[in-house]
Parts: sequence; C-alpha cells; structure tokens
Amino acid sequence: MRIALIADIHANLPALEAVLSDIAAHQPDMILSLGDQVNLGPCPRETLSLLRQAGAKCLSGNHERYILSAMRGDPAYAGANFASLRFNAQLLKPEDITFDQTLDLEGITFCHSMPGDDRFPINDPTLALPRLRALHFDRPRHIICGHGHNPTHYQLPGLRVDGIGSAGCMDEGAPGIATYTLLELGRNSVVLKPINVAYDAQRLPGLFLSSGMAAYCPIMAHIICLQMMQNHDYLVPFVRRALALSAARGEARVSQETWQDTDAETDWPDGEGTAAFWQRHG
Repeated sequence: MRIALIADIHANLPALEAVLSDIAAHQPDMILSLGDQVNLGPCPRETLSLLRQAGAKCLSGNHERYILSAMRGDPAYAGANFASLRFNAQLLKPEDITFDQTLDLEGITFCHSMPGDDRFPINDPTLALPRLRALHFDRPRHIICGHGHNPTHYQLPGLRVDGIGSAGCMDEGAPGIATYTLLELGRNSVVLKPINVAYDAQRLPGLFLSSGMAAYCPIMAHIICLQMMQNHDYLVPFVRRALALSAARGEARVSQETWQDTDAETDWPDGEGTAAFWQRHG
C-alpha cells in the first residue's frame, strides 16, 4: 500500500499545487494530510478545494482548532497576533475544517502531533524526549505526524515517531522547496521516502495581496510571506518579541500598537518594514 503524506500546508497554494502534481505521478492508494491545512498562508479556501479535488483525507491540526475557536468568538484569540485566525474565520465555515483527530491504519497511528495533543513539541527533542519516555502504551506504537515544520524521527523502546515536516511552511529549508513523504507499507515493512518538490514561491506576495490578507493583517502577512518564500522561521521570534513587549506594558493581550512597534523594531532580512514590503509588491 502506498500513501502520500502531506502536513502543515498552511494555505500555501503554490506549494500544494506542486506537491499534488508530483504525487499524481506516483499513483498512491491514498493521500493523507496530517493537519494544519489552513491558516498563516493566503489561500485557505483554494487549499481545501484542491485537497477535496485530489480526494485527500484530512486530519485536524492545532490551527484548525484555533480557527474554530475564533469562529466562536473566543476572547483568547482577540490579540493582534491572532489576526490571521480571524481572517480565516471570515472565509471558512466550521464544516470546512472539522476533521478527525487521528487515523489508525495497518498498525500505524496518523495524527497532527501526538494523539490527544495537537501541540506536542515534536520539533524540539529537549522537550519531546522526556515526555515521550514517560508515555506508556499497551503495545508497540508507530506514530506518523506533522506539526514540527522540519522532519524529525524518534526511536524509543516500544515507540517510533516520524514527523514528516511541512509542505508549505518549513522552519529551516531551501527556498522554493515543498516536501512530502511517500509511505510504502509492505508485508512486515514500512518505508518512508521524503520527496522535495520545487515550486514558484515568487507567486506568494501576489496571492497575499489578491486574497485580501495583506490588507486585513499586513504585518502577519509580511512575516508569513517571507517565511514561505525563504523557508525560514520568522514567525516564532517575532511573536516572542511582541509577547515580551506586551507583558512589559501590562497588556491583557497583544495590542495593535505593540504589534506595530514590534514591526518597527524588527531587523527584517530584506531591510524593509511591512509597509515598504507591500508597497514594493503592490
């Protein structure tokens, strides 16, 4: 049995188009997306539509959960740092992003991060290993997941965990490259083959602009556009700086002023702040 595994597309439509085109040549028995199909990137509706057209089965990730909470008006997502969630909540319906949490198939558990924890720090061995060692299962387990934006593998007694990385938003990768994994299940064998696919990342600024996301939340759109174009994590450091500044100011949540001040204080890799970036691409 051959399964094409995708994870963490994050509404990066050009990356998904390239991945699905490459997958078609391998004629898998199944396409499985391991959560975080949407949010961060500019094309949530188009991404979900393309996955449906391809017959992919999607699992839920933490970003689907966040958007569903934003749809319900959860005040936890009212800060400036969560504007992209509210952008998605305006475009999607709950049924668009309500998926199963896990899939058990041929002795393997597929999920977003870990069963019952869609934010398990799979990408950080210093955090993940102690928690993995503390887990107890009634039988040997093999878990295949996403969430960590770069591939990660753990082998412990009775437990194997394979994180396949992100198709649309890597933290440390080559610019213009999307990744997915072909899983070959044979008699008493499991083979995971990572595959890298080139795509035109230069399309992304235009998509952020035409989708309305750059107008709705320009700073977040700027951060993610750079991250997707360069496959480098700019989001986590930016949010950490904003949260620290917000806490120093005694804010209950990150204000728009704090978010903008963080933008002004950031040493952007291209030397452009948000306004200049979108002016150049507009």
